[in-house]
Amino acid sequence: MTERPLPDVETIEAALASHEGPWGAGVRVLSVRDLSTGLGQAAVLRVSAAAPQTCPAPWIVKILGWGRQTLLDSSDRLLDRREAHFYGSGVADLLPGGLTTPSGATVFRHHDRTWLVMRDIGAVLQQTWTPDSAMTAARRAALLYVPGTVRPGLLDAPWLELAGYAAYAHHVPTGHDNLDTLAHDARLRALFTPEQVHALHHCLDAAEELGRRAAELPATLVHGDLTPRNAGLDPYGALALIDWEHVGVGPVGFDLGTFVSLYRGFGGHGELDEPALLEAYGGAVSELAGTDLRPAAALGVATAHLTWGLHLRLGPGLTAVRQGLNRDAPAELAAHLDDIRSGCLRALSWAGAAGAAGADTVRR
Repeated sequence: MTERPLPDVETIEAALASHEGPWGAGVRVLSVRDLSTGLGQAAVLRVSAAAPQTCPAPWIVKILGWGRQTLLDSSDRLLDRREAHFYGSGVADLLPGGLTTPSGATVFRHHDRTWLVMRDIGAVLQQTWTPDSAMTAARRAALLYVPGTVRPGLLDAPWLELAGYAAYAHHVPTGHDNLDTLAHDARLRALFTPEQVHALHHCLDAAEELGRRAAELPATLVHGDLTPRNAGLDPYGALALIDWEHVGVGPVGFDLGTFVSLYRGFGGHGELDEPALLEAYGGAVSELAGTDLRPAAALGVATAHLTWGLHLRLGPGLTAVRQGLNRDAPAELAAHLDDIRSGCLRALSWAGAAGAAGADTVRR
């Protein structure tokens, strides 16, 4: 993928004018700010725009496939198009009360590119996550079970991501290599004990078996990238979710696992009571399903930690450090390494629940 300059104001105005949408006719773009993280495959822009005789309003504009290759690139060929499918298919309208997405989402084609435009809900996303709000998020995340019951056949849609826990499994060999180099790197040798390194190798090797077990669990619609940065609680207590590139079919509990896995690394405050969160999620999804799904949810949570969470941290996470990420910013580097260490040790603590025998005994 070739990096290209971001579109200017005139280009964005022309794109909005090419398609009727909630932004109104004759819209003028007043300012553009680049929000692209460099981790995805779309340009992400915050656009202030106003139609004649209206006040300026903030919009998020995504231009799919405009991004660049990064260490986090997935092997998933539909990744850059899935969010457009999500909004274009009407699945967002199936979400029950308690879940919400940005309003005004509109998908259209302009100059051979797919554009996705939606209201900016940055104010909701910028809240501080606490253990209490995380508990609410756990209960609300269970509601993703509902669309699959409302629309029969939804989970068979061909554009949904399958086996999202394996989306980054192609990083497993790099994860092994990175673990093997720790003892020879003065900055990293204290990250894990030799016993922990051995256990992490074991968990990376268990990815295929973990995926096989996860595929046998009761399935639900999953956001697939439910992290504190992609979620917020609106003024009515609904869980607002953005960035649906990984929306798919997965085991119950998987979304809770991704949220907990990155809670600390993505700015969450306070220590989470993971068993209590699992009980809240498991109880809620069991009530929706009419059967006890709590054991399955526990295995889904463990799978998220031991696959998705480990693959990202030990693969591109450690690779970025070895390549010099934040070398000149000690505080940022320390935070990144803390997330790698704490996330990996948290994963090891779930190894017993997932049947990755031997790894859970060395988590400290």
